[in-house]
Amino acid sequence: MQVSRRHFKLTALAGLLAGWWQPWFGSSSKALAAALRQAEGAAAGPLVGAVTPDTAAIWMYTPADAKIEVRCAPADDPANSLRAAIEPIPTDDLELPGQAWQAALLGLVPNTVYTYQVILDGQTAPEHAGSFRTAPLQGAPVNFRLGLTSCMKVEKPQDSWPLFLQQEPDLHLTLGDTVYADTTDPRVQWRHHLRYRQSPAFARVIRSVPTFALWDDHDFGPDNSDGTAKGKEHSLSGWKRVWRNPGAGAPDLPGAFYRYAWGDVEFFVVDGRYYRSPGKARDDASKTMLGDAQFAWLVAGLKESQAKFKVVASGSTLHHSMHDGWRVYTRARHQFFDAIKTHRIDGVVYLSGSLHNSLAWEHHESDRVGYPLVEVISSGIANSKRLGFATLDFDTTHSDPAMHVRIVNGSGKLRQEQTWRLSQLSHG
Repeated sequence: MQVSRRHFKLTALAGLLAGWWQPWFGSSSKALAAALRQAEGAAAGPLVGAVTPDTAAIWMYTPADAKIEVRCAPADDPANSLRAAIEPIPTDDLELPGQAWQAALLGLVPNTVYTYQVILDGQTAPEHAGSFRTAPLQGAPVNFRLGLTSCMKVEKPQDSWPLFLQQEPDLHLTLGDTVYADTTDPRVQWRHHLRYRQSPAFARVIRSVPTFALWDDHDFGPDNSDGTAKGKEHSLSGWKRVWRNPGAGAPDLPGAFYRYAWGDVEFFVVDGRYYRSPGKARDDASKTMLGDAQFAWLVAGLKESQAKFKVVASGSTLHHSMHDGWRVYTRARHQFFDAIKTHRIDGVVYLSGSLHNSLAWEHHESDRVGYPLVEVISSGIANSKRLGFATLDFDTTHSDPAMHVRIVNGSGKLRQEQTWRLSQLSHG
């Protein structure tokens, strides 16, 4: 949808007047509808998405007729500047007055800090500039920090985001409920994402820390939604365009799942919504969390991975949720644990969100795994009482690689801190 800049905000008004807004908001949610209408009429981003040893992806939303340019350079060599290749992201079906863009920075140097600037209509602005570190070569020993979050509402206090930035994470993984759209309609979902990305505290994070994402129920569909959700294919289409993740699904297998490596640590981000059986279904052999095909993809990847740590991440907890996690999917949970033991896969760690609380623990059924299965839950950075998050420091430069976990409350208090060595997380 191409509209002139002077109509950028006026066109947003049409969204409220059009009938499709009413089923989702109605007269009782006029304030929310107005906020989303305002969000679609303002710029959002930039967001640094997937980074590899030699590439980086940047996402931006602007007025439709804006002229956009992205330039970057090594932080220690600003004269060595390069220009990104930029393409518009198709959004006609979303009925937006603006335009989303994806910029590809190519030919970068591994494990190097870069600064970048988005230039709109020939103008620069501090809020359109950021930095990032490229990934180390796959398989290389690494020492890096992962910031882990989930569950964020723009109406809640955003004070933990500056604290999160103070931890200086090299990358950021957010595990769902990145917005609370509670629908599979991507037109509504996108407006929620635009609104949250215009929040100053969150905007500072996504423009300066490579951010990878996975959905959970509230950004996939309604509360506690599953694979029976009507319109889930539309939700997936919108999701793939609003984030710049390393991937989404596999050939002939749609979904939001993907894998990526940071040196010799590999992440397997699994989609616990698209194929999930209803939570209230009988907990028998037919009840699935990932679906058979995605589970086979996960096990094959874990078996072939040469990484020291193999990090499986999902929005759903293994045990702590009584109604919406692996706890009520016994066959699926045991199938996952048994596969690690049967194939003697060392160094598996599990990350999750959803709980509105943060902690690290060893699962009580770890005998099925063959070593302590550590789960790090990070939830509620902007939607919980404690407003906490987690950091994970991976250091594989020593003979016995280590993972150091910290749980940080929104007050800045260190609530939990623990280190696990690879030798502890191995079959021996």
